[in-house]
Amino acid sequence: MSELAEVGDFCPNDSCPDAGKTDEGNIVKYGTTAKGLQRYRCKTCGKTFSENTGTIFYNKHTGAEEIIETLALIAEGSRVASLSRVKDRGGDDPQLASAGSRACHRN
Repeated sequence: MSELAEVGDFCPNDSCPDAGKTDEGNIVKYGTTAKGLQRYRCKTCGKTFSENTGTIFYNKHTGAEEIIETLALIAEGSRVASLSRVKDRGGDDPQLASAGSRACHRN
């Protein structure tokens, strides 16, 4: 049984000749972001990406812990509007709603 690939094992850039290929030796560590996330660079296409690229945490201002907690509450039947009120988000939070919707509709 093969192992699952992790972020940093392959280039996520669809236009790269090595996109999605693992063990090509084209991905190198490239410092960290201001938030302390590991950055990577593809030596083939030159694109950089962070460790959360391609995840529900990518480009979010809400912390990972809060997103995970919110998704758990949605899975238990809580409404997004109710969670937004409780978490003082001022009504429906589109960021939480879209993350929750995508996570709940994955197979």
